[in-house]
Amino acid sequence: KSNAINRIRIVTNAHVVRNASTVRARASFGPHVVSCEVEWFSLPLDLALLKIAEGDWDDFCKGWKFGDLPSVADLVKREGKNAEVVATMMDPPSAVAVAGDGDATTDDGNGKNNATASKKKSSPADSICLTLSSGLPKLDENVTCVGFPQGGTQISVTRGVVSRIDVDAHYVLRIQIDAAINPGNSGGPVFDEKGQVVGVASSHLRAASNIGYIIPSKIVAMFLQMCMDGMEVKVEDRFSGLGELVVRTQTELDDEPKHVPGIPNLRIHGSQSLESKALRRHLGLEELEVTGGVRIVGAVGSVMGEESKDAPAGSDGKEENDSGGNNGDSAEEGTDDDGGHLRGNDVLLAINSIPIGMDGTIQLSPTRPDERINFRSLVTCQRVGSKVSLDVLRNKQRRELEVVLDMSKFLVSQYDDFDAIPLYVVVGGCVFSPLSLPLVQEKKSKSPSSFSRYYRDQRNKHEQVLVLSKVLNDDVNVGYHGWKNLVLKSVNGYEPTNIQELVAVLARKMHSEMIEFRCQLVGQDDADYVIVMNLKEVLQSEHRVLKQHMIASWCSTDATSKELREEVEQYEPSEAKRTVSWNTMKDVRSILERKEEN
Repeated sequence: KSNAINRIRIVTNAHVVRNASTVRARASFGPHVVSCEVEWFSLPLDLALLKIAEGDWDDFCKGWKFGDLPSVADLVKREGKNAEVVATMMDPPSAVAVAGDGDATTDDGNGKNNATASKKKSSPADSICLTLSSGLPKLDENVTCVGFPQGGTQISVTRGVVSRIDVDAHYVLRIQIDAAINPGNSGGPVFDEKGQVVGVASSHLRAASNIGYIIPSKIVAMFLQMCMDGMEVKVEDRFSGLGELVVRTQTELDDEPKHVPGIPNLRIHGSQSLESKALRRHLGLEELEVTGGVRIVGAVGSVMGEESKDAPAGSDGKEENDSGGNNGDSAEEGTDDDGGHLRGNDVLLAINSIPIGMDGTIQLSPTRPDERINFRSLVTCQRVGSKVSLDVLRNKQRRELEVVLDMSKFLVSQYDDFDAIPLYVVVGGCVFSPLSLPLVQEKKSKSPSSFSRYYRDQRNKHEQVLVLSKVLNDDVNVGYHGWKNLVLKSVNGYEPTNIQELVAVLARKMHSEMIEFRCQLVGQDDADYVIVMNLKEVLQSEHRVLKQHMIASWCSTDATSKELREEVEQYEPSEAKRTVSWNTMKDVRSILERKEEN
């Protein structure tokens, strides 16, 4: 029994169990509903691994006849390498528990927040687990989607064919099928004609007919292997660009599921296709008789002008869009002798000896030369920390690089409670926040966001894009009512790079009569919008503004840096007074003024 408990896991989508207060599972053939805990989580891959509560194990097992389950090593010998990643989804002979239930849509949550185990015959009669398909299904191959979509409570089966092999917005592999995927199908297995799992149902495209997406078994296998290897991403590599500066107690960390690392990248800003003959000639590709490759447009951390010295004349460095370009990975600038990083103006010719076409695509596989896919899928299907070999043309000379894949760290945080947390600061009714996708989505605007130009940029250290989210109307800010969605550039001449620096500037360095915020509209870098308020009036109105809009504190907890907190603790020993002082900027400034007086 204990052997089975330690081995059995349920795979589902992350969006099914995300933000759920409780998670319950039911085997499709039995009435018993049991509690589960989310053990591992990956919002970027949209996968989660559930463990059945030990106290409910007997109820869950009614109808299943578990014997002694073999070890992973035994499975590897018996089923090959692929069995190693499915050993967490064991079942009695000829059956398996792998399905889930949730909302298959990509943007709302009207599906059921529970995961349900299903029973499915495996292909070999003597197999004790579902086998993940080792490759990608072929176009027009028949697939069967199993789940619990809306419209009923019993298990549902839909059939269709593979329509397309593609990548998502972050260049992660996905499979498009025309089998019906509806809210409630999420997390359910999708089988091929051999009974192998080719993927996990994930989402469907709204306002379209029969366009559903599944997460390929290759990505599922990678996720499960990272879970088995204990690859947990640390807090300092996650939140909001603040990393280790985020305040998190050990109790909070113990209560949340473990997160595997996010999507890997090559540490480049983006790439440019090389379909222009003149550009290829300028980069030296034609004289070397090289027919493919993409140009690297820049590197994270590099200074403008420090790329390779022979940058194309007249090139504006424009990144590709979805129709002809790529952007959004992240790379460090190096010297000609660094050998370990891509640089701006490099031409990337191949990854792991797989040639890249001049349009930025690669062959899907050697046996499927007529199908092509974005070259970054070679990177995103690897684990963070893996090494890849790159064939690069730098300054018209071929060279081989070996690069360790790093986790994508987006300038604009992508996922609530993975790399994004609610952060704000209120000054004179002006609400400033770091730009994040959850913040943009909360506004529920149907028009494209002007901030989309930042979405795939990679951040440098603790860098954030600070925006004026809104203005809370008050007498102190007359003339600025209705202002919103402006990018903050400076405060009284100081240029904060993240919200903790902004709070520190406001608390420590505002000594003039006026407080001045300079902001810009996206795309208008040469035009400033100025907010000027009297500092004394701002401090006097603070309590009134917060009370009127029912806001507990002038800034969120994680918007205050560790250094600022230690400084306040040093000059205000009373914990009760210190707790109250954090509610207003005026009280924090009063405590810090004692330091200057001493």
